[in-house]
Amino acid sequence: VEQLRKNIETRLKVSLPSDLGAALTDGVVLCHLANHVRPRSVPSIHVPSPAVPKLTMAKCRRNVENFLEACRRMGVPQEHLCSVGDVLGARGLGVYATVKALLSLGPPLRSAPPAHLAGFALFYLSVMSVLCALYCHLLPCL
Repeated sequence: VEQLRKNIETRLKVSLPSDLGAALTDGVVLCHLANHVRPRSVPSIHVPSPAVPKLTMAKCRRNVENFLEACRRMGVPQEHLCSVGDVLGARGLGVYATVKALLSLGPPLRSAPPAHLAGFALFYLSVMSVLCALYCHLLPCL
């Protein structure tokens, strides 16, 4: 569960509370996650506003339904799909299985840049430094 929370945080660049189930109950994070895996898979997401910081149960339900429909369209197997009640009731295991199945369809989580990029960066900086030195040396002659 902790690994799944960190995975979601990294992909969406958000901080989630330690109680992941409660953080997912309004469906907002789930919809954003589906859109991360496949852009525009959830075209409309109800989000809280400063004026109304808590979504109505109807809007939460609609978000969750949209998320589950997007999962179906993206190919999450039916046996991995949780129910709307699982999400709204913060019953974690079914929700976590659905999220895990969804993330397996998406792009892999990017890790640290490969070591060969560090070598390329060093080469690039060296070449640019030499070119800069030559330019500065030749400029007064012109």
